[in-house]
Amino acid sequence: MSAMRARAWSLHVLLVACAAGCSDPAPARNCAIPQMPSCPDPAPSYATDVSPIFQTYCVRCHGPGGVEFNKPLTTWAEANSRYGAVLQQVFFFCAMPPATEPQLTDPAQRAALLGWLMCMAPNN
Repeated sequence: MSAMRARAWSLHVLLVACAAGCSDPAPARNCAIPQMPSCPDPAPSYATDVSPIFQTYCVRCHGPGGVEFNKPLTTWAEANSRYGAVLQQVFFFCAMPPATEPQLTDPAQRAALLGWLMCMAPNN
């Protein structure tokens, strides 16, 4: 099985499991779980749409000197390697950003990030 196909299969399994009722034992707050989204056409751009979201909401903790520096999200390669965790923590567990940090509440930003993840996190 190719790496891309394995990744797509893993993402599908994650989405099905979460849609079926998986949840964080103690979600930080109420947030809507998206319903089986698909990759938009055109895919959101990492450089213009997604990187600014990570810079605004994630890098303070997931960057050099942050409390989660060992789970960095400062570059495309780092975000791409953690895309499954981002999907789970932001959209299904509602655990990120932490409740004490600025929240990703803008629907356009949430749609851009989710769309980018559904497109397998392209470096575009």
